[in-house]
Amino acid sequence: MEFLAENIKCNGCVNNIKKGLENIEGISNLKVDIPTGKVEFEYTGDKNEKFFAKLLSDLGYPIKGSKNKFSIFGRW
Repeated sequence: MEFLAENIKCNGCVNNIKKGLENIEGISNLKVDIPTGKVEFEYTGDKNEKFFAKLLSDLGYPIKGSKNKFSIFGRW
């Protein structure tokens, strides 16, 4: 799966995303690219893209173009 997320600014953000996703069974090869905001991983479970988009948003990294904006200063 691949997502373009907002608010990914530093390695701390990368670590937050990894902590939020690492306990989900079936995820492997997780990569986060800071300049592009790309979150990419392989997944072999039964959860869908909508689940992961919401999870990323809940972590503070909404999908680019989504209505659920979040800034480092709080919700817009």
